[in-house]
Amino acid sequence: MNKPYFSVIIPTYNRANMLSNAIDSVLAQAFTDWELLIIDDGSTDNTKQEVQKFTDKRIRYIYQSNAERSAARNSGISLAKGEFICFLDSDDSWRENHLQTHFEKIKASDNQQAFFFTGMTWNFPNRKLDVIFESPEGNNPVEYVITNQIAPSTVCIYHSILKNNNFNTALRINEDVELFARIAADHALIQIPFATVNFLIHNKNTKTLEKNYIIPQIEAMRIIFSNRLLKNKISNTFKKQRFENLRHQLINHYLKTEEFTKMNLEIVRFLILYPSHYQNKSKLVSLVYHLPGGNFLQKLVGKLKQ
Repeated sequence: MNKPYFSVIIPTYNRANMLSNAIDSVLAQAFTDWELLIIDDGSTDNTKQEVQKFTDKRIRYIYQSNAERSAARNSGISLAKGEFICFLDSDDSWRENHLQTHFEKIKASDNQQAFFFTGMTWNFPNRKLDVIFESPEGNNPVEYVITNQIAPSTVCIYHSILKNNNFNTALRINEDVELFARIAADHALIQIPFATVNFLIHNKNTKTLEKNYIIPQIEAMRIIFSNRLLKNKISNTFKKQRFENLRHQLINHYLKTEEFTKMNLEIVRFLILYPSHYQNKSKLVSLVYHLPGGNFLQKLVGKLKQ
């Protein structure tokens, strides 16, 4: 095979029932100069058999022992031959103009060695929502990718950038945000303000499967904010607000899951770290209500309000 313009990397694990839709969407692309690398991260279902149904010579199937999706994507990067590398999650799909849209934007940008990304459509069971972020122009690029958490299925990145910047295999959540933050520190962000990706919301999305999706995000932010190459490119105000927001979400998570001891500890930590937060009064009330004897206090307050 001659060197393709795009290398498309699909990491997958036990999603044989969804994978064909993703592959079909690549095969349907109007732009045809691509290779597709399917990195099977140790699947125990019939993933290999599903891939073997496709006979297009541009498709390569690579099996590896289970090492999580960051390692799978890194494997794909190491094997990629394309000028630009695109990612597609195995439960997502592209509209037929996705690669053509990227190609035209790259050419219009004088073949800039940059980080390109499109918008996407969230497909809920009963509705659809187009998600197109505000332009990155005029924004702090590192803070921009952290705030918007750009989905891998929307991005297209010059190959040498990814050859020199891999996914952090120590992270299971926000590993894409951590990588994209490092890239945004040194390379241009170029947005294509059109939705070209279909993102399927289902009960096996990573965010749905993770019982606690917040703590891994906090760990990812710690890694990002402690990176010596990023420290001076992220404001202290942004760091404070990010941690504040995540810890607020963590308290609500523990309340929802009725893990009241953990919730109370997080409330105390929050009150110490952010004493002037506008919602501290309600957090203090929640703390008191969920201490020993709190049920009696709740009933008493309820009677007083009658």
